[in-house]
Amino acid sequence: MTDVIARRWALAANVASLSHEALPPTQNDGRQPVIITQHRADVQARLARDRPQGRISVTKQSRPPAITSCDGAMFADFLTAGTYFLRKYRSVINDLNVFPVPDGDTGTNMFLTVRSAMIEARKTSTAPLSAVAAAAAHGSLMGARGNSGVIISQMFRGFAHAVRHRSSMTTSQFATALSDGVRAARQALLKPVEGTMLSVASAAAKAAFTGSLHERDFYALLHEVVSAANEALEKTPEQLDTLREAGVVDAGGQGFVYFMEGVIRMLPGRAPYTTAFPRGPVRRSRAATRQKIGRYRYCTEFMLAGARNGDALKAALVAVGDSVIVAGDAAALRVHVHTDRPTEVFALAQSYGDVSKRKVDDMQKQHDLLVAATQSKAAGIVCLVPGEGFAKICKELGADVTLLAGATMNPSVKDLLVAVNAAVAPIVIVLPNDKNALLATSQLQHLTDKRVVIIPTTSVVRGIAALFSLLNRADEGPVSAERALADASSVVGASIFRAGRSVALRGALVQRGELLGSLDGQDGKRPALVHGKNAETIAVSLVRQAADAEASLVTVYYGDRVAGKEPDRVADALRAAFPHTAVEVYYGGQSSSDYLISIER
Repeated sequence: MTDVIARRWALAANVASLSHEALPPTQNDGRQPVIITQHRADVQARLARDRPQGRISVTKQSRPPAITSCDGAMFADFLTAGTYFLRKYRSVINDLNVFPVPDGDTGTNMFLTVRSAMIEARKTSTAPLSAVAAAAAHGSLMGARGNSGVIISQMFRGFAHAVRHRSSMTTSQFATALSDGVRAARQALLKPVEGTMLSVASAAAKAAFTGSLHERDFYALLHEVVSAANEALEKTPEQLDTLREAGVVDAGGQGFVYFMEGVIRMLPGRAPYTTAFPRGPVRRSRAATRQKIGRYRYCTEFMLAGARNGDALKAALVAVGDSVIVAGDAAALRVHVHTDRPTEVFALAQSYGDVSKRKVDDMQKQHDLLVAATQSKAAGIVCLVPGEGFAKICKELGADVTLLAGATMNPSVKDLLVAVNAAVAPIVIVLPNDKNALLATSQLQHLTDKRVVIIPTTSVVRGIAALFSLLNRADEGPVSAERALADASSVVGASIFRAGRSVALRGALVQRGELLGSLDGQDGKRPALVHGKNAETIAVSLVRQAADAEASLVTVYYGDRVAGKEPDRVADALRAAFPHTAVEVYYGGQSSSDYLISIER
C-alpha cells in the first residue's frame, strides 16, 4: 500500500507482520506552527474525477500458511476488525444513504449495531465459538439501530444458530452459517428488496459456499467472499432505481463490504491486503438531497419481550406503516417500522408483549439537516495537534483545519486566528488539545467576527474522542460541544517518554534515557508515574492503573522516534494482558513522547 496514512489507519488487531513505513521528513522544525487546510470544493472535484467513490478494491498477495479453523477468540477478533473498519468509514456510508429513506445514518447505525455485537463477543472471547457467536447475536439485537442494524442483527442470529453446537468452525461450516444468517435476515423482512445489503450478503454467502468446496483456508476463502460482495455491490444501481438516479451504490451493501475487508486485514500473522481507500469524505449525492423521505415520517423502533405472535404483529404493523422488520425470537424481538403514528404503534405492540427501549426519529428533520449540510457548512472544526499523523487522523474525523503546534503545543494567538479564519464557516469549534493552549484560544472570540466555541480538551487523545462525538452533529454548535466535552472527559490519557536527565521522582531514581510513563491525574489525584526500560511493560502498567475494570478500548499512538516493530509489540502486550479489550495502533508523529495512549472504559 503506497498511501501511508491508509496503512496507519489499518486495524492493528493481531497483525504482527504489519511493517511501519517511515513518513517523509517534515520541513517544519517544530518551532513554527503549520496550517493544513482541506477545502471541500477541491475534495469534491477530485472525488468526482475519481469515481467510483468509497469502494475498496482487493488484490491478493502471496499466500501464507493456511488457517483452517476459526474458534471463539478468532471470531471475536473478526468482529473487532470489521467494527473498526465500519467506524472509520461510517461517514462514507452515511453519504451514500438514499434508500429506503435518504436520512444519512446508515453508516452510523451499522457501526453502532456491530460495535454492540463486538463488545458482547469480547466478554466471552475465551469461550467456544458457539458462546461467542451467541453473545454477538444478543449484543447486535440489543444494540440494533435503524433498518440496517436490525437486518445485521438477524444475520448474527442466523449465524449463531448454525454454530450453536460448535467450539470452532471450518470454511465449509462458516459458509453454511453465513447462508443461514442471510436467510434469517430475509425472513425478518416483510418485503425483501434486491439491490440492497441483502443482495450483497447473498452474493457473499454464495461465494463462500462455492469456495468452501475446494478451499480450506479462511484467508483465501474470505478473499473470494469480498470479491463477490464487491461485484454484487457494483450491480446494486442496476437493481434499484433510487440508487441509479442518485449515482451511488447501496449504503448498506458498502458497509457489508467494509466490514468483510476489515476481517481479512486482521487474520493472525498475515500482511494486509493492498487496498485503494477513498481519499477524504465522499461527495454527498445531489440526488440524495432531492429524494423525499417516503410516505411516512417517523422511524419507530422498540424491543418486545415475551412476544406471543411475532408474525401477527408484523401483519398488524403493515396497516400503520412500512419498512416493517420484526427480528429476534419469543424471548426478545427488535421491531422497526416507518409510520406517522408512533404512539399508536407502541399501543398496538403492547398487546403482543412488554414494550421497552422505545425510539422515534423524525426522518423529515434528518433529511432537512442533510440537505442543509450539502448547501452550506454551519460549523467548522479546528484542531491543534502535536504531529503529522494526528493531523491526518483528525482530518479523517472531520476537522476542517489542523494546526501543527510543535512539541510544546503552545501556538501564538495570531497562529490560532489564522486557523480559525481558514475554516469557512460562521461558527468554528476549536479543540486546543493541550493545557498550554487553553489561554491563547480563550482570546479568539474577541478577535474575529465568527462565533468561536472552545471545547477545552487538555490532550490530543481527548480531542479525538471529542471529534468522534462531533461526527454528524458539529453543526449543532454549542449543544454538540457540551456533549463532546463530556465524551472527551471520560477518556483517560497516558504517555510514555524518555527522561532527558537523571532525576529522583517520588523516591525512585530515573536514569537519563530511561522510559517514563505518566497517567493523567484523575479525581484530583496527582498523575501516576511508572519508569523502566520496556515500553510494553510500562504500557500495561498504565492501562491497569487507569481503570478499575478492564477497559473497552485502548488506542496507542506512536511518535517519530519509535522504530521497527515496537508499536506492534506494545499492542500485543496489551492484548495479552487485557484479552477483552480492543487495542488499536496508529501513527501520531509527535516528537515530545514515544507513545500517547487513550484508555476508554
